[in-house]
Amino acid sequence: MDVTADQTLAQELLKDLRETQIKLEAARTEAASLKVLLALRTHQHDQAWQDGRRLAAALEDAEARTKAATEQDAARENTASAEAVAMADERTEAVRTVLSAVLASIGQRSLDRRRFQEMIARAGREAPDQGPGAARHAVLLTEARRVLGIAE
Repeated sequence: MDVTADQTLAQELLKDLRETQIKLEAARTEAASLKVLLALRTHQHDQAWQDGRRLAAALEDAEARTKAATEQDAARENTASAEAVAMADERTEAVRTVLSAVLASIGQRSLDRRRFQEMIARAGREAPDQGPGAARHAVLLTEARRVLGIAE
């Protein structure tokens, strides 16, 4: 069987066409795989971006709560400091009251105990029963006993 040049050329062209079709099909398959991979990567990127946004919002919220808590703690500390200062001032005032009573009760020869006790009792009645001023009562009692020489 003699194959002519045209037939040989036709067979080679047919063979080349089949190879090209196989390559085209492989390229289409690879393109489809790449499209799936691209879609997967895009989805993963979107998920990561959304997670990042959620975490950033959570971080901002946590920072805001921490700042608010810090401000509340500072306000409590300031209030506690103000109360401590007020109590110290009241205790100082009570000591001044006792000292004033001692000076006012000193006669020519000695301390007029009855007058001193009356002045301390009056100061105790005038002292508030609540708040920082209530600290005066304990100081008045302690210092008056010390002046009068009464053991606690």
